[in-house]
Amino acid sequence: MYETRFHKLDLPIKLLYMVFRVIISLFLIILIFPARAQEIVVNEYFNPADQNDEWTELVVVQDNLDLTGWYIGDNNQGTSSWQPKIKFKDNPLWKNLRAGTIIQLDHAANVAGCNDITDTDKSDGFIRVCVRNSTYFEGGSSTTLFLADDGDFVHLINPSGKMVHGIGHDDNPGNSVEGGTCVNSSSKWTNTTTAQAATRPCGNFLFYRFNMASPTSLFVRTGVTADFFAGMQTSTSNGFIDTSDVPFEGIGNAGGNAAWVVNLRKPILQEQTVCLTNSGGAPSTISFSWDKATDPFPSDGTIGYMVLRNQTENFPLPLQGTQYALNQTIGTGPQASLVVGLINSSQTTTFQENPGVGTFHYRVYAFRYVNTVGFSHFTRGRTYNTEQFITVSPGELPSHVLENDTLCGPGVATLRAFLTTGQSPNWYTSPTTPNPILTNQDTLRILVNENTSYWIGLGGPGQCITPRVEVKAVIAPFDFSYTASDSICEGTAAYLSADYNSDWTYDWRLLGSPSGVATGPLDSNFVEIQVPYYPESQIIRFSIQVFNDKGCPSPIKIDTLRTVPFNPQLVASNTSPLANEAVTVSISPPQTSVICYSWTNIGGSILSQAVTSCQVSTPDSILVSGILGYTLPNDAPFCRVTRSLMVTASEPILPISNVVTANGDGKNDILDFGGREVKDLEVYDRWGKQVFSGGTTLNPWKGDDLNSGLYFFKAETRNPGKVAFEKQNGWVLLNKD
Repeated sequence: MYETRFHKLDLPIKLLYMVFRVIISLFLIILIFPARAQEIVVNEYFNPADQNDEWTELVVVQDNLDLTGWYIGDNNQGTSSWQPKIKFKDNPLWKNLRAGTIIQLDHAANVAGCNDITDTDKSDGFIRVCVRNSTYFEGGSSTTLFLADDGDFVHLINPSGKMVHGIGHDDNPGNSVEGGTCVNSSSKWTNTTTAQAATRPCGNFLFYRFNMASPTSLFVRTGVTADFFAGMQTSTSNGFIDTSDVPFEGIGNAGGNAAWVVNLRKPILQEQTVCLTNSGGAPSTISFSWDKATDPFPSDGTIGYMVLRNQTENFPLPLQGTQYALNQTIGTGPQASLVVGLINSSQTTTFQENPGVGTFHYRVYAFRYVNTVGFSHFTRGRTYNTEQFITVSPGELPSHVLENDTLCGPGVATLRAFLTTGQSPNWYTSPTTPNPILTNQDTLRILVNENTSYWIGLGGPGQCITPRVEVKAVIAPFDFSYTASDSICEGTAAYLSADYNSDWTYDWRLLGSPSGVATGPLDSNFVEIQVPYYPESQIIRFSIQVFNDKGCPSPIKIDTLRTVPFNPQLVASNTSPLANEAVTVSISPPQTSVICYSWTNIGGSILSQAVTSCQVSTPDSILVSGILGYTLPNDAPFCRVTRSLMVTASEPILPISNVVTANGDGKNDILDFGGREVKDLEVYDRWGKQVFSGGTTLNPWKGDDLNSGLYFFKAETRNPGKVAFEKQNGWVLLNKD
């Protein structure tokens, strides 16, 4: 839609009010005119109080347009005659202009008044230059494109002198736009030096005036497709004239005009659905290609493609004027999609990546232009074709069941594919080899000498993809592993354990072992071996062989176990302690690697305990038990046995008697040592004469052959439960009275 933006900063408030109460009655009239799109149109202009602030906005309609030799101009106030035209010079800026390019021309009365902003980078589809800039224009006068309050008509002339398009405002247009001579082309419209008399173009023009005294907008067309104007507003509450000075809004019908500009800017692409060459289920390189967008001038690189990926097949539409970055997420929720490709060439129409595990969907949007730095508007910058795009179908992997083959050694492998009806399987030696080695067969039988992979192509009617799926012929001499103790000992079982598989069978055998060895079942993966105590170390030899579900035998593995003699005992420091006397119970023979893990007792009490001994006492007897274990260097227990020891208290030791009566009454008839064991007993009279020698516990001194008197003895005695003898001596009275 092409519109006039008219603004005088000093317009009366009443006039502005009238402007916004314009009544439009245009839509049906426009539809009756023939359709012929102009190459470029005057989209809007801005008429403020100061000419240096004025501008005209053009929109390129035809892609790859060359504006060299074109003219732009206006007429004098009252639209009664033509001003000298401004001509577009032969400059690369005006060549290969892409559709939707917006050109803002700053008017100014002279070079000094030109706006400081100059933008000649065409990559964003926007150009801004001053018409007084001699690099890009020639001709015209200080009054050319000097807009007046009471009427003007800004128009475009092609190099052949034909008026192509213009818009204007005037309550009573002069002969330059209405009435007067009708001509199809005129040198008066292309004169760049002097003002010219009024003439008007021939053709199907629509002269549209506002229903007010002044000002009046005038639209002139030579046959524009009806949909350019289809969205034009006719409401009295929203006129075509605006007092703002922001370009690119589409005054009068901002939405309709903007949609039309976006439609021009977007690239032309045939909507299409393409197939992945690989898809879904496992990490693989996914690739696809599509038919390229229409691009009459691909070397400028303004047209490219954005590739989105998700796993929902529900994609968002990119926002116009937004330039997304690689790996940026677009959309939210189920529509959340990742930008996985930005291709800045309309000619590159293939994409591939390895997305990982899963089933993925892709969509490709064609775009044109890049964003303008520091400016954001949906009719500017990157523009996407959101109506025609590329849908990438992952297809559905054909239903299949594959059967690999594992051989015990070189031989014929049988590889199968159980497929659905209608599929035509072909066998290949690689995922990319063009020629199959077997066609239309679901079974491949082939001699293999080593592990080899083959690929079956699962083609079929109506399938988006014909993937190749790997099938393997594996030569796997069957093997397994097992664990076993290095040594075993009394009280601790040895365990032999092989890898478990419910389809395997096991054959354990004892190849030689001492008597008394007990084993669990020898046909499972787990065997328990118990051995009795052996005073000397013994060797137990065994073998194990396993057969898999295909009958492949494993190698026979032979191994040995060594028994570790382990028969520690408990000993007491006193075998006949007195009642409640402390006795130490310890491990014998003493070894630093043999410890007790717990001491227990029945009767008596444990006074204290350590890992190799404990102290006990009892008035009568105590049964002391300990769990004795052989500790490996890493402090892990190896052998464990339980040992017990009974400690019984003896009668109390009495003092040595110092009186002997020797009268046969059964009391004090002998020299009594109070239960002590005696040896080497000698007795002397008080003058030192030896009167008795060699006495023992069984041969005590009675003194029955001696006279009453005082005697001296010496002997060696040992208390019950003690190991060493002690020397004893003293005086004893022999009294026979």
